[in-house]
Amino acid sequence: MGVIEDALDSAVKEIFSDKNYEQSFNFYRFWFDIGQNYDQIPSDQIFDAIWSRRMAGLKIDRDRGKLTHSAAHLLLRFASDVESDHILSPDNSGLQDRLCKSSLLEFFRINLEIVPRTKLDYRYEHPWDTFYADASLVAYWANLGYVEETSIRDHILQSLISHPKLYDHQANALIILFKLAGATFEAFADPSVVDRCFELLKGSYGRDTPKWESVEVRALRTVKGGHQAETNF
Repeated sequence: MGVIEDALDSAVKEIFSDKNYEQSFNFYRFWFDIGQNYDQIPSDQIFDAIWSRRMAGLKIDRDRGKLTHSAAHLLLRFASDVESDHILSPDNSGLQDRLCKSSLLEFFRINLEIVPRTKLDYRYEHPWDTFYADASLVAYWANLGYVEETSIRDHILQSLISHPKLYDHQANALIILFKLAGATFEAFADPSVVDRCFELLKGSYGRDTPKWESVEVRALRTVKGGHQAETNF
């Protein structure tokens, strides 16, 4: 990696730190422009920079039932600003669509990876952080209309309740999805699927499980077509 790429990499860290977004973004834009004109910047530099840091700002405290992604709004803002900027956008058309599809694929893949190893009680490093980060991002992108309606209706929730029992990582993911995008899932998913999710959630928390806050959802949903819906769960 060259000096300019190192500088761009450091700028992305600053962008996701929420210290001074505008300054960090302008720095990134300036040096990206120089890199494009005088050096060889890989066409996927921005995608790779965002993808490798999508877990930045993820705060996990399972004992208290807290899984928050405090930098998700910065990731989404950066991706959106890249797409609308005349210097950064030429190689990054459809950046959020690409990121969304990648997060969704990882969400499905890691769910399947964790389940059999949990069944066999293997002592290995579960990719919890990645799974929860992708669950959070999928929820945000669902609200923004980047997740296909078919995925919301037929795949996302069903992938978490398709096993004979609800595993901890699946219960936590359901909490994340409903807290961040409950109105969107309520609008598109089959009511029987939503009901089943909550039935399983009620039965999955015992005396020794983290005490979650109530899943209370009141959200304004905005999709690409401009339609909006405000819903209580």
